[in-house]
Amino acid sequence: MNYVADTLGVKVNTKTWLGAKKLPYYLIDRYDFKKVMLDEVECLFMKPKGELDTLTAVKKHILKVRETEALPVVLDIKGMTARRRDSLIKAHIPFVAPQCHIYLPFMGIALSERYASIKLISETLMPSSQLLFFHYLYQHETELYTAEAIDILSVSAMQITRAVRQLSELGLVSTKKDGVRTVLFSNEKKRDLFERAKPHLLNPVRKKVYTEHTKLSDKFPMSGYTALSKFTMLGSSELRTFAFYGRGDVLAATDILIDTMAQAEIEIWHYEPTLLSKNPKVVDVLSLIASLEVNDDVRTEQAIDELLSNLWR
Repeated sequence: MNYVADTLGVKVNTKTWLGAKKLPYYLIDRYDFKKVMLDEVECLFMKPKGELDTLTAVKKHILKVRETEALPVVLDIKGMTARRRDSLIKAHIPFVAPQCHIYLPFMGIALSERYASIKLISETLMPSSQLLFFHYLYQHETELYTAEAIDILSVSAMQITRAVRQLSELGLVSTKKDGVRTVLFSNEKKRDLFERAKPHLLNPVRKKVYTEHTKLSDKFPMSGYTALSKFTMLGSSELRTFAFYGRGDVLAATDILIDTMAQAEIEIWHYEPTLLSKNPKVVDVLSLIASLEVNDDVRTEQAIDELLSNLWR
């Protein structure tokens, strides 16, 4: 609880929750419970003994706990993937992941005056920062001369400078000088670095539109679950998805999906989708992962894990 106290600046007291004795065995078997006072706000912390169940199951478990005592229930989770974090926030489920994340919406009123000036939302990478970061992750070397990335990424020297500054401020990379040249580096393994960067990643998809297959350009690379099925053993979806960078009004497209068999989905991206890809017919792996919407589908998570494992074998 020191993490909560230090981060929020609140007084934290914990004690045994006697109400746990009234819970069904399947809940006692899955979780440890304790009652927690955050300043004057009382709540229940529910800590999984093993792997956390699916989002649907967790919702049902929390409702069952609240039948015993009507207090806010907070998941106490060790470790947190970006997708899990986002799905819990979308479901308005409070959680604490020590040394990582805190989401306690019921504390908003109690803390609003004290922390009105604090920026709580994590910074999201600029398109140029994400391109530079992904370009670095794709390299076998642990060091990258930033000047060399200017032509490769089709960005200006000023954009590279700002990208390096943002990545450094977020603690994702370190920099040093080799004469007058700036060198970007990290001592972390590339996969660990990518996992740590997930809360800051920009979803490259700015907007989604739909067009008839007959009007689809063969220059559009595959993206979304169409690309994921291309890279892995995951079955392809009925709706085919492609990426595009540019003005959406040049597309013969609509915002409405009517027929998944006759139409294709076009993702309008924040940056050129094939800039980092070895295959011009499909978007690059890391940008693809950043573009996929949060869900609790086990097969999708396994496919993503397969992609990352193959990338950094």
